[in-house]
Amino acid sequence: MDKVFTSSETFNLMERTEVDIQIEENIKNVGINKFAASKYGDLYLRVNELGGFLILETIMVSATDLKSKKGTILTFSNGSEKLKLESDENKIESDFSNSVQKSITKIDYNISVEEAENFKEEKYNEVRFEINGNEILFSVLTS
Repeated sequence: MDKVFTSSETFNLMERTEVDIQIEENIKNVGINKFAASKYGDLYLRVNELGGFLILETIMVSATDLKSKKGTILTFSNGSEKLKLESDENKIESDFSNSVQKSITKIDYNISVEEAENFKEEKYNEVRFEINGNEILFSVLTS
């Protein structure tokens, strides 16, 4: 079930088209899989190593051009169990494509080895994305 908390007018509903299938295939080709979805966008992620540190690479495809100077927060949850991550950079900015009318927002989160283990199995059922005081609740896809 999709929920937008603080102000739904902040996020545009994402109308899915055939272009989204191509976008998803392009993202999959670089090894990042769709993890969660909502009416407002799709969330892709993978655990990767960069300079000896683990990061959670995320890509959000949405109809909303996102910008922030305060960073973002991702909270993964499954009932009482939660994992809260803050973006490794404060400046967040989407790349908007006029031709497909979609924004692609890439955000990395530093994670520990223990936190990385959480993504090896289907552990969470929802993800809360927070930016500039606004939130989107994504439903995690199951295989």
